[in-house]
Amino acid sequence: MQRRSLLLAPAFLSWPAAQAQATRQDWFIFFETGKPTPPDKAAVEAMQRGHIENFKRLFAEGKLFAAGPLRDPARVKRGIVVVKATSLDELLSYFQPDEYVREGYMTVNAQPVTINRALHHEGIDPNGIEEVRIVLLGRGAAAPAQGEAEARRAHLQGLLDGGRIGAWYSPQQGPVGEILFARSTDSAALEAALAGYPGVAEQRVSLAVWGQWLGKGVLR
Repeated sequence: MQRRSLLLAPAFLSWPAAQAQATRQDWFIFFETGKPTPPDKAAVEAMQRGHIENFKRLFAEGKLFAAGPLRDPARVKRGIVVVKATSLDELLSYFQPDEYVREGYMTVNAQPVTINRALHHEGIDPNGIEEVRIVLLGRGAAAPAQGEAEARRAHLQGLLDGGRIGAWYSPQQGPVGEILFARSTDSAALEAALAGYPGVAEQRVSLAVWGQWLGKGVLR
């Protein structure tokens, strides 16, 4: 009996880790402007280096899958990160080594997401960066009727199938209903492509197209 228990022990020991991995969910994070940074330029530069090094650490540990700064005209949202975590508490712990976040110079706005098509995290150029576009569609004040909800998904699926967008995330809650990425810098063309999205023309759904920077190969 003891021998049988010893043989089974490795399987039982590995099961909790496998279960934890299986229950990790996908999260989409907006880093947002927090309190003003210190006037000490050298200190800020050191924090910025630490910010990037923490991203590299999380990527190497298989927790972070995409990250990059964006250009929000209101300067509220500063960048995006995609991670896997079992809970919001675990997610927040990822950024404890990052002084920028830990001290409140950037805040974390994280929502669990459904991934319709993910940004790539393999086969990318670690030294390259390119400008693309991020598109944010608002959730709207009221939930859409079933027919409209289906029409919205069909519209975005058509853009995905046609190559107009290359990645698509659907936050499960919060004011942003859909997050899209397009390998383009033509904001006007993207706005035109989304003009027919149900709710945009009537201004029931907000539409924002901003500059986004990602590593080369992250968006294809």
